[in-house]
Amino acid sequence: MALTGRRVPLPEDPLVHRAFESHARQTPQRTALTCADAVLTYAELNERANRLAHRLIARGTGRGSVVGICLDRTPELVIAVLAVLKAGAAYVPLDPAYPAERLRLMTTQLAGNELNIASAATRDLLLGTATDVLLVEELADTLAAEPVTDPDISLTGDDLCYVVFTSGSTGTPKATAIRHEGWYNLLEWLRIEYRLGPLDDGLTVSSFGFDISQRGLMAPLFCGAAIHLLPSRTFDPAMAYEIVGKRHVRQLHCAPSTLYVLIDHELAVGGSALAGVGHVFIGGEPLSVARVEEWATREGNSCVLLHQYGVAECTDVASSHRLDGYAGYRGSAAPVGRPVYNTEIRILDEDLTELPDGTAGEICVSGLSVGAGYLNASPADTPRFTELRTGDGTIRVYRTGDRGYITEDGELVVVGRSDAQVKIRGMRMDLGDVEHGVRGHALVADAAVLALPDEAGEPHLVACVLPAAETLDTRSLYADLLRVLPHTMVPQRFVVLEAFPLNANGKTDRRALAALAEA
Repeated sequence: MALTGRRVPLPEDPLVHRAFESHARQTPQRTALTCADAVLTYAELNERANRLAHRLIARGTGRGSVVGICLDRTPELVIAVLAVLKAGAAYVPLDPAYPAERLRLMTTQLAGNELNIASAATRDLLLGTATDVLLVEELADTLAAEPVTDPDISLTGDDLCYVVFTSGSTGTPKATAIRHEGWYNLLEWLRIEYRLGPLDDGLTVSSFGFDISQRGLMAPLFCGAAIHLLPSRTFDPAMAYEIVGKRHVRQLHCAPSTLYVLIDHELAVGGSALAGVGHVFIGGEPLSVARVEEWATREGNSCVLLHQYGVAECTDVASSHRLDGYAGYRGSAAPVGRPVYNTEIRILDEDLTELPDGTAGEICVSGLSVGAGYLNASPADTPRFTELRTGDGTIRVYRTGDRGYITEDGELVVVGRSDAQVKIRGMRMDLGDVEHGVRGHALVADAAVLALPDEAGEPHLVACVLPAAETLDTRSLYADLLRVLPHTMVPQRFVVLEAFPLNANGKTDRRALAALAEA
């Protein structure tokens, strides 16, 4: 049975930046943005974004255009995002934390990319690209003459608002295009479902290029609150924690690995700032409940953790589950809940036939959350967006490549990736299944399982683990796992670490883990 999100009507022009403009008219003196010592009100942020938008329009940027933004976490970053949207174009986060070669490869996938916005600090990262670069430092005199009024650009919910990159099956990053309607639907769901309002300030903690960052950046402004920028190109947990307390941050959007670091910092300093955050929305990688349970269940902790599932191709979030009753999650994967508004989730087999509840299959998403597709897609990636015949007619569906099942309570549980299946000694298995088994052990706080070649070149399972206590006897762990997992699914080798390395998006860096394991 399909999981169906609540049907909620959207306005005729479901445009996120229009919601921001409405707040700028109603509460012009309310703080909209802070970054270190810089503070901008809604009126100031809107006027600066309008000046840049009019300048972009004069240069020919408009509906159908794609504009890259390669800026550090500064006020200019948010100004540029709003300006591109106001001009009718779609913005592309070109994260300055990425290597220049990666950025060059990304821009080659952008049809319609005629302009990139950069700064003196990021300009060299775009050398070698064929696109014009607009430097924010050189615009001061020009922008002073531009109007401060909201541009009157006609757009529909079907127009593109942003493009983010995901890894491609051919090694080339895929440019994933998102529509205004889907983005508005997501932020409206967050606003209504979790009662987010003008007091629910947010903080950027994830990489600008990460799909989570797009809602993390705009959700506070959509709700009339302030967005606080972490004035650092890379994630600084001590600085982030300080801002959480100083600015009374009430919403965070991040990967679980980023949350673990913040929790560890709070426990180390004996603070309570993070425990006072209203909502933390986590997703993007498997959750280790053991790494949050002690902190989440501390007396006085009022923070609500939302365990979410989604993919960039479906506007980042497809479902959400409020974590509660932690004892029930031990030894198994925590649910990721029910669909967001105007979204459906189905579990299908290889022939796109719906599977009964409790049976694992491919997670497929339909409804407003489904994006516009890939720009310059390869033939191998195009079939992900397909059509499905239902009793109500033909619907557009995105095949996520993730495996999961629906519980008796009508909640989605993610098992792992279809392409994460490996064959060990003739037996096919999912690495996600093995990870859940290892994480379920009382002495393991977190685990990541890799399939690496042994001395003979044959694949074998290696588990990188974080111990839940000071010491971890891997021989005992191996023996215990033999009692709960098939012999072929028990890792042959264990690598005990103090922490998992993180990539630019705040997720566990599996390539770095593989290098540690092989060393």
